[in-house]
Amino acid sequence: MIMRCRFAFMLLLALLSGWLSSPAAADTVLGCDNIGRSSPSDDLTTPRNLALFKQQLLIYRCTRYDNEIAMVVQDAQAWIKLRAPQVSNPTIVLDIDDTSLSNWRRIYQDEYYPFPSPCDFDPKKCIDIDWQWTEQAPAIQPVLDLYKLAQCIDIGSSCTKVDVYFVTGRHDGAKYVPKAVCPTSDTCDPSLLRSPREWTLANLQKAGFTGVTDDHLCMRPAADQTMTVCPTTTAITNGAASVSVSTYKTNQRIAIEQVPKTIIANIGDQNSDLIGLHAERTFKLPNPFYFIP
Repeated sequence: MIMRCRFAFMLLLALLSGWLSSPAAADTVLGCDNIGRSSPSDDLTTPRNLALFKQQLLIYRCTRYDNEIAMVVQDAQAWIKLRAPQVSNPTIVLDIDDTSLSNWRRIYQDEYYPFPSPCDFDPKKCIDIDWQWTEQAPAIQPVLDLYKLAQCIDIGSSCTKVDVYFVTGRHDGAKYVPKAVCPTSDTCDPSLLRSPREWTLANLQKAGFTGVTDDHLCMRPAADQTMTVCPTTTAITNGAASVSVSTYKTNQRIAIEQVPKTIIANIGDQNSDLIGLHAERTFKLPNPFYFIP
């Protein structure tokens, strides 16, 4: 009976994979070769085992996530094409983590938890800042395609160019190098010491967001900073290091509007990316892997 159930589950999974498949990626998604090893419980009357929750998340990531991302972005593209020619200074706002760049490698290796210690990246678990320092996060392809549409990159002459601001919850701060790379910073190759702003901008450019510049990258200030870091704006700065992510991002959109820009779309994977208005439309990408209030 157990073998029959397992076979039936794997057959259903195979059918779902075919039905919901998205265009082939350059690299196989890490962990997807493990999804047939166990099946999640369908019993909704008792708490489920944590291991089964993780298995459900993995199955979702491997069979539906890419497709659902693409469907949301398709709607956003249609709106941007329609609206951009109708307003002055059209602009979109993009979140970075798991909106523009994928952190799946770290998420999978950390088993969905931000691991609280340094790492050597392969195959160990990684603290967020060490993973970000590597500049290895790949683009989420549909969002990269949307960025290129907005910037009229490889688009026909009828394209209306749309400004793009990246507004991230990442904190800016002092230059840093992971201890696994260099145990003491004073003995490091100076080129290894980089600030969060430097490695975030470099990662975006490496991932294909061609032309993104420092003055269109808005980051939360470090705890010891008193001003927000979004060079072309004059955002509300009082207490900016300690406000919630949603308040910080709303303030940045207000600042972008004051440039002045017309924010026709705001795209993110968390509700905290999107609440607070100051965008004509919002587009929520799926992300069941973590939550940022």
